[in-house]
Amino acid sequence: LDALPFDPRVLTRSELIRLDVYLYDSPKLSRRVTVVRPTALALALEYELDPEKRAYVERPRVLAYDGGEIELAFWTTTPKGLEQFVLLQPPAPTAPGPARAFERKWDAIAAAARQAQFALKVVAETSLLRRPVENTNRLRLLPWLQTAREIPQADRIEGRLLEAFSFQPRQAVAQIERALDFFGPREVRAVACALVQTGRLRLDLSTPLHAHSMLELAVTA
Repeated sequence: LDALPFDPRVLTRSELIRLDVYLYDSPKLSRRVTVVRPTALALALEYELDPEKRAYVERPRVLAYDGGEIELAFWTTTPKGLEQFVLLQPPAPTAPGPARAFERKWDAIAAAARQAQFALKVVAETSLLRRPVENTNRLRLLPWLQTAREIPQADRIEGRLLEAFSFQPRQAVAQIERALDFFGPREVRAVACALVQTGRLRLDLSTPLHAHSMLELAVTA
């Protein structure tokens, strides 16, 4: 990756001890990612597997707004260079008074982002928690992505995989492992997962993954 305009704020020793911290080695970023709370982990892994996210940075900066300041959850950029900041929004209170204060706070945050002239996307934490299957699938794919980076003949396997999918654009995981068994099923599965990450193959993450999950060649414009 080229140099990015932001670096993740490093968590303090106190934060590492008292907060719900998750970390993993990102194949996309070639560095360790450290996030707080399961919802931030779910969103970070979504960016890791999204071919439309060239890079992402956790805790990129603080935004001051009328009434306080808030640390932004992520900064992302696309292959075309479109940048966006992301905030995770906790559930709104149900009592009338706190609910109104909550709405005023988030209106002030949105106004501050407009004044700072940057794109801000607010992601409700509840929306991430409602996708347990997708979240689990991304966690299961991560070790395969990490493995793919360590395979010496990954380029050769990738070429054979794309050749196989050019003849039959939709195949099960077990099917391609058998077809390329001279490479070894572990290596074939890892490189296939890496092709999902780059967007050259597609995989339905809304259903539980298994050996008969279908991979599909992506249609390029």
